[in-house]
Amino acid sequence: MARNSRDLFTPVAPSQKLDPRFLKVAEGISHEAARTLMNTLFENFRDVDGNFVRDFQTTGFSAPVFELAVFAYIEEWNLQLDRTAPSPDFMLHGDQPVAIEVTTTNPAQGAPPDGTPPQSWLPGDLPSADREFVFQLGKALRRKLVHRDAQGQAYWEKPHVEGVPFVIAVGAFHNAHAQFHPDGLLASYLYGIDQTFSHDDAGNLTVAQHDVIEHHWATKTIPSALFKLPEAANLSGVLFSNAHTIAKFNRIGTEQGLGNAETALVRVGACYDYVPNSATSKGFAYVLGDRPEDDPETFAEGLHLFINPWANAPLRREILPEIASSTLRESDGLLETKFPTGSGPSSRRRSLSRVRTRTSWLDTSSRTT
Repeated sequence: MARNSRDLFTPVAPSQKLDPRFLKVAEGISHEAARTLMNTLFENFRDVDGNFVRDFQTTGFSAPVFELAVFAYIEEWNLQLDRTAPSPDFMLHGDQPVAIEVTTTNPAQGAPPDGTPPQSWLPGDLPSADREFVFQLGKALRRKLVHRDAQGQAYWEKPHVEGVPFVIAVGAFHNAHAQFHPDGLLASYLYGIDQTFSHDDAGNLTVAQHDVIEHHWATKTIPSALFKLPEAANLSGVLFSNAHTIAKFNRIGTEQGLGNAETALVRVGACYDYVPNSATSKGFAYVLGDRPEDDPETFAEGLHLFINPWANAPLRREILPEIASSTLRESDGLLETKFPTGSGPSSRRRSLSRVRTRTSWLDTSSRTT
């Protein structure tokens, strides 16, 4: 296949410095769909600091993948993007402008990159891994909140951002199981809540919500309710996904006919169950090509916007279309999630004009591979 002038997969560093995960994607037929789709998207991607390709191939890998996936969502919905300023990463205009800075959780500094798939999709100690997940996300988010540029300005203090809602998009890549953890854990940290559920004799679901003061992992402790903390007053929302990985590019590219005919892909996971009074996730599995043609996977699918109800610059749900969004309900303070009727692999119909609403039980969040 001829490679264009902005090819992500032509090495720009000596072979010994290339990340094993990059080499796995760059070589062979199994990731041909991902390579083609990513290169097509990169043609319209403005590499502001000029390091995107080198980071993707060597020391970064996951962060550029996630940033390109967020860009793909922006392109998919034809949002008005302005990248003339070097930061934040994406400045969107329109009815309500929004500034988005992208970050990821990462392996410990100095840890060698590992391109070997885990022997099990389930972490050996799931409760500990869930707690680590919260800590890693908190670390990544706080790193962006305390960041100041050479002029001493925070992201929201820059002239082109001042007064505009500021959102941090975060993906988890700190270990091989990082994408296994559900977004409900992040909700618990952001809002400082936990939820339990029960059913009455008629089968109706009741959700009880409790305050969470702090989170523990190993010997470490961090305060909960990030959105309530003074340091987050200028954080209007957090955009999260546990699905925007190389695999997503490969699946969407395959559905678009970009993959090798000898490659078969299978998607397995758990998603939201739309059945009234459900309190558990719904399993799904399908072979790429079996999903209805009128319901293709999108880059919107898997994104979840958590809105800060205490932010200085309020954020409307509608600013980022066709994605799940959550905030605390004004009437009773319960966490409420809205999502498009057609979002998710279990859907068989998409409707841009309607959304479903549910008062969440946190553990109904999806775990998808």
